Amino acid sequence: MNINFSRQEWGILILRLGIAIVFLWFGFSQLFDSLKWVAIVPEWAINLLHLPPAMIVLGNGLFEVILGSLLAMGIFVRVVAFVLALHLIPIAIDFGFVATGIRDFGLIVASFALALIYNKN
Repeated sequence: MNINFSRQEWGILILRLGIAIVFLWFGFSQLFDSLKWVAIVPEWAINLLHLPPAMIVLGNGLFEVILGSLLAMGIFVRVVAFVLALHLIPIAIDFGFVATGIRDFGLIVASFALALIYNKN
């Protein structure tokens, strides 16, 4: 690792790792304590996927752990950040203008920003 990063490179690294940590935390939380998350699975997701809420939570947790890991490792960062941002849009809309929805909106913006500014493959 080159420690002679510019301020911009350090900023992008910190942004990438910070977003990755958030997705990893929520993903592992859904995998290891999925019953805590079942109550917030929206009815439209159950109807769309035709899966029990617990399976949706586990699938979402696995999705977030895999993509969060790719982000942390710096693999396919632009695509992964973009997909994670898109992934959060319906979640944030479902929560609405409450603390959780606003937090998710911030993650959407940060993930889109990372997808736009990341320069490496």
